[in-house]
Parts: sequence; C-alpha cells; structure tokens
Amino acid sequence: MFHLRRKTVFKTITMKKIALVFGAFLLFTSCSKKPLFIAIEHVTIKGLTDNALVVGMDYVVYNPNNVKTKLRQSSMEIFYKDSLVGKGFLNEQMSLAAKDTIRIPVTCEIELKSLNAFYSELLASDSTEFTLKGNGKVSFLLNSFTIALDDKIHLNTKKAILEEISKNLDYGNNFKIRSISSNRLPSLSKTHLKLGVETLNKLPIAYTINAMNLEFYLDENKGQVAAWAMDEPFHQEALKSTTIPIDVTLNNFDILKQVKFSWLTDQKANFTILGEAQIKIQDYEFNVPIKDHVEIGL
Repeated sequence: MFHLRRKTVFKTITMKKIALVFGAFLLFTSCSKKPLFIAIEHVTIKGLTDNALVVGMDYVVYNPNNVKTKLRQSSMEIFYKDSLVGKGFLNEQMSLAAKDTIRIPVTCEIELKSLNAFYSELLASDSTEFTLKGNGKVSFLLNSFTIALDDKIHLNTKKAILEEISKNLDYGNNFKIRSISSNRLPSLSKTHLKLGVETLNKLPIAYTINAMNLEFYLDENKGQVAAWAMDEPFHQEALKSTTIPIDVTLNNFDILKQVKFSWLTDQKANFTILGEAQIKIQDYEFNVPIKDHVEIGL
C-alpha cells in the first residue's frame, strides 16, 4: 500500500515538473520577438551574363532574442519605377545569432530585356534607383515570423547596357548586302553596281550611322577593286530594318588581273566586302565591323 502511494506521488510530481517546464517553454516562446530588417548594404554589380545583370548585396537583420533563430527562406523582387525587372532568392537556411545583427549575402538577377524600354534614361544616369520588395521567413522555436522588405538601392547600369548594346551590334549581322544589279558602261572598262545595304537595328533605341565605309575585294588577301563611303549621317529607327542604296563603280581591268578562269566562263565573280560603320547612341560611339560575301555578274 505504501509502495503504491509513493508511485502515485512520484507521478504527480513528475507531471507537475513537465507542466512547469512546458508552461515555461510556452511563456518563453510567447515572449519571443520578431527579428527586424535593418537595411540593404554593400550593393555591387557582380557581372553580366547572357541574359541578366547579376547584383550582389547584404541583407541585414537583427535578432532581438536570447537564442539563435533560423532564416528559412527569403525572396525579393526588384522594380524599376512600376516594372518588375528582376528577382533574388536565399535558398539555404541561415542561422541568426542571439542578440546580434547578421549580414546575409544575397544574389539577384535583373533581366536585361526588362530594361529595354528604359535604355535612353538609364544611359543618361550614373545612379539609377531601384525598389526592393519581399519577405523573409524566420523560425523561432514553435513560432514563425515574416520579415517584410521594402527598400531602395542605387545602381549604375550604364556599363552593363553599353555592353549589351555592343553585343547586339554584333559582327556580320547588322549590315548585309541584300540586292545587287549591274550594268556595263559604254567603254566596257568599268562596271556600275547598284547595291542595297540592309541595316538591322535589334535594339529598343534609335541610333545614328555617322559614317560607313565599304571596300570590295575579289579575295581578302588581294588588291581592292572598289570602295564606297557614306555621304551623310543616316538615322536608324529602333527595332527596324532599313535598306541604304549605294552605287559602286568597279574597274574591270583590275578585276581581270585577279579573276579566275571559272569566273570568266560563268560570267560572275565572288566578292568579299569589308568595312566599318560608326554608330552613335546618345554620347556613345561604336565601331561595328562589316563583312559580307556577294556574287556579281561580270
């Protein structure tokens, strides 16, 4: 009988201890505070990929609790004016030390295509303001908190956009010979060519072709047989293709010095056209090489 009473008393004491511990745990949990977003710091442009501008930054959070917590995930969106232009993610959990301020490195990507409509104004600015919005999920014991993010960052996107423009003004694709007609002059010593040079602007911004020079060769390693230069600047509209007419006079005697027998029997020759276009976009100039191959009747 005494033994049973001792077991009952022991169970009662144990249950009270568990209840006290559990109650203290609930009290401790209920008194936990939400970690605070402090700032976005150390914003840097880390590089340029084929499709995006890579931006690194520190996401600064303060943990006011006496024990560490975990930042389970964090996502953010980047806006220029009202347009969504990029996103950033924290895919791995991060520990937030007790009573400490933690700087968490985050990488974001701004899609270059999303900036197309703003090229003109972005090229004119050394510091462009972007808005960051997002949420971070924090676990603290049995509690879960959401840390709201709403902040501004400033980036100099000029270099990235200039690199993107240079990439789009790529070798051999922006200037192509699209139409050719020829007629011999009465002396038969010269051939007059009418050509069309197609200028393809793949950019969302207009530009001026300040100059264009073309040289005609029967072989890249042999002598030049004709040349042409643009007389005056040409305005090229954004995202459009235009054909510029050009007239070229070939010296038939120069051609005959280099011509192959097969060309004489076929009455046609294969020409290589080399040159350069000087393009101006706002205050920036780009020299774009031109290379094409055409077949011309003799």
